[in-house]
Amino acid sequence: MNKDSFLDTNVIVNFINYQKGKSDEITTKCYLHIRNKTGKFIICYAVMRELSNIMTKLSIIHKEVLHKVEDESYSLKESKALSKKDVPFAEKLYVAYKNEPIDKIGQIFSSERDLFEIEIERFLKNNIDLRVIPLEQIKSELVNAIRDIIDNYADCQIVASALQHQNEQDEIFLFVTADKKDLSPNGYEYLKEYGTLKNYKFPELCNLAVSG
Repeated sequence: MNKDSFLDTNVIVNFINYQKGKSDEITTKCYLHIRNKTGKFIICYAVMRELSNIMTKLSIIHKEVLHKVEDESYSLKESKALSKKDVPFAEKLYVAYKNEPIDKIGQIFSSERDLFEIEIERFLKNNIDLRVIPLEQIKSELVNAIRDIIDNYADCQIVASALQHQNEQDEIFLFVTADKKDLSPNGYEYLKEYGTLKNYKFPELCNLAVSG
């Protein structure tokens, strides 16, 4: 019997960003997992919120890059609007577009954001079978237990949602991610045996960053 897939945010983003012949191995694996669909696709509301946050973050990055194009002395590294992990992407965009007219860059960035939003909406409409665990139903005690191991709060809420849904089901489903840092196979096994988490039934990990 084909297992259902509970999709992490990064899998969906990689699927949307996939370009045939240009994408790296992990992005391609995410694309193929979606394209070669078996079983149902499940998404939690914490993932849906993260997809919305990504669009907001992209708008901020674009605004900062435009600021840098207008004022070459402006430091992206010192920007209070950008997180440290967003700075390299912002700098890459700056290098790519710094010699273009500012109006043209603004139009390109606006089109990219519009396209990303359209692709997200299309993905949710055409691929998702089940939306589970509203944000207000995520168990705080479960999130806190996971946060002892995983720093990122949003990731903790997503994992907690997966556990809550799994413990409402008879059949084990796949937790599909491309997170090789916090959700490596060894890290996932450690999580399963940690404290009160031992009392929960876990989905089967399918980490496309390291396997599959």
